Order: sequence, then C-alpha cells, then structure tokens
Amino acid sequence: MTHRERVLAALNHKPVDAVPFDIGGTKVTSLNVHAYEKLSAHLGIGGPAEIAHYRSQRTHMREELSSFFDSDVRRVHVSYPLPLPEAVRLPIQCDEWGNEWTQSRDTGLFFVSRSPLAGVIDADDVRRHPWPDPASLIDVASVAAAARKLRAETDCAIGLDLPDGVVHLSQFLRGFDDWLMDLAGDRGALEVIMDTVTDIYVAMLVPLLQAVGDNVDLVLHCDDIAAQNGPLINPRSYRQVIKPRQKRIFETIKAHTSARLLYHSCGSIAWALPDLIKMGVDAVNPVQVSAAHMDTRRLKEEYGSDLAFWGAVDTHHALPFGTQDDVRAEVRRRIEDMAGEGGYVIGSVHIIQQDVPPQNILAMAEAAHVYGGRSDGARYLERIV
Repeated sequence: MTHRERVLAALNHKPVDAVPFDIGGTKVTSLNVHAYEKLSAHLGIGGPAEIAHYRSQRTHMREELSSFFDSDVRRVHVSYPLPLPEAVRLPIQCDEWGNEWTQSRDTGLFFVSRSPLAGVIDADDVRRHPWPDPASLIDVASVAAAARKLRAETDCAIGLDLPDGVVHLSQFLRGFDDWLMDLAGDRGALEVIMDTVTDIYVAMLVPLLQAVGDNVDLVLHCDDIAAQNGPLINPRSYRQVIKPRQKRIFETIKAHTSARLLYHSCGSIAWALPDLIKMGVDAVNPVQVSAAHMDTRRLKEEYGSDLAFWGAVDTHHALPFGTQDDVRAEVRRRIEDMAGEGGYVIGSVHIIQQDVPPQNILAMAEAAHVYGGRSDGARYLERIV
C-alpha cells in the first residue's frame, strides 16, 4: 500500500498492511518549537524549526523528519492567522477578528488579553463590530498551490488544516467568562456572534475547498467542546446552540470535498460522539486517554463501526515522564485496543511539548512501526540512546 492508500483504508474501516502513523501531519499532531529543536539536534537532521503558528509556537515539520519517521500524512501548511513580518511582531497584537493577544514572557505563547465583545452588550453592538472579510482570512491561492505540490511529490495522505471553529472564535470575541454566562442565561447577543462567525467561516470555506479540490484527503476542523472530566458545557446547551452551527460548517465541508472529515476536540468527548457521527464526522482526534470516559477499548467497541480514531498515545504521562519501555507499552496498548478492522491512525495526543525527550519520541515511532505491522523499527533503536 502507498501511504495514502493506507490512511484512506484505515479511515474507511478496511484492512491495512500496517497501522498508519502520523507525526507532524496535522497542526494538532505536530511538535512544539522547543521539542522540535531538541529532536532535530538529537538526530542531526531536519534543520531549524519552521514555526507554523507563532502564537502557539507550533512547528511545521520539515520533509527530512517526516521521511525519517515514515509518517503517512503530510500537511498543507495553512498559515492562519496570516503571519506578521518578523520585524513588526510585538508582545501585544490584534488579530483579524479584533481580539488582542499578549505574549507570555515565560512560555512565549500568546493568550487573549482583551476580547472586543466582552461585557454588557446587545445584538446591535455585535452588528456594529468590524467583522473581517472572509476573503482576507486565508491566502487561498498559496494553500491550493501547496496542496498540488504535495500531491505531485508524495504518495502520502494530505491533510488540510482549517482555522479553529465557532466555539473558539466566539470565546475569543466574547471572553470565556461572559461566553459561559451567556450560555447559562440570555443567549441573544451570543447567538448573533455565533451566527456571524459561522457565516464568515462558511464564506471562507467554500472558495478554499473549491481551490484545493481533490488534492487533499482529509480536512481537519478543531473546536474544543470538552474538559478533562466531561463536557465543557451542559450537553443540552451544546445541542441547542453549538451543534446547529457546527452542523452547518460540516455540511459545507461535505458538500465541497470528498475528503474525510477529521474533528479535533481535547478532553472527555465520549458523550458527544453520537452527535458527531450524525453530523458526518469520519474520525476524531486526539482521543485524550488521560481524560475521563476515554478508555480506548470501550470507545472502539461502542463507536468503532461508525468512527475512526486518530491519536491516543498519552502525552500527559507516558511520553513526557515514562521510560522508553513505558512508551512502547503505551503504543502497543492503543494499537491492540483500536486498530482491529481498521479505523485507527496512531499518533500522539495533541502537540508534543518541550518536556518530551527525543528518545521517547523515537520509542513511540519504533513501537508504532513494530506493533503496527511494519518491519523497520530497528532504525529508531539506533537513535534512541
């Protein structure tokens, strides 16, 4: 099988010659810049990190490293928000939606420090807000060119990373506290925010999907709806307010591409899987196994006939703090739990952070290859020490 055939077979719940392996193939399976640089230095390949998203310090994996790991997935590098020139980047920035971001001195990460629609507002305040032009949010031509290039140069599955969805964008605009209070009380202004965000998002999506055409195999949509122990909000509120907007976005994706829809939400999302299946989601990521109710064997038994799973290698404990043998055992467990009858792409739970030793990343790759049915795990053993 080619890498692409392997991933598509897994997502279609068909037999595979080996369990697909993803490292760096999406924005939520990549590496933090410090983890990337330590890994690259340890291996002596890959060159300096290319920061794909400066606010989260998330990297775009260079082809030398992707090839070294024999990753089955390549990522269309969608730069969103559009990068500022290095010379004009400041500790405080304003994005396309009007949110103010401030950089942490300790981590280098950015956080929303001022939400433009926070406080006491009404629907008229929302309508007066200077909303972005959908055409300004993504450089469609460069994304389409990147997709064509990857299709021509690799046999890998190609993923298109979309910007964060209506949940995150409305939280940034309204402020997290006000957003939660609105859902529990008067939703009038928040619903106008969400409708406007959804309108802009859909208007942004259509030309993008038309431009990339059949050069992508999966579309990644990220929008967190869960916390560590359960739903982020009351499931009834989710189904009344958020789900209809997500459904519209997912229907737009499905109407304009045959690519598989990969949905990302951190946390304990088992409660929402039936909703996601009904909305046409093909696979979920990151399968955060450290969260409540996220037992991989049970998830596979209950939902594996309708849903594929992507991720599941623990980044809370095994990868940062475990031994190489702990990491191997973690990988073997997830493959045994989830890979039966296809439906599984193995990878880390979200971005690999700077506290993960390079040796553990290599142990993950070795185990993914060995237990996943490939024969080339020995090459990683040589690099682990």
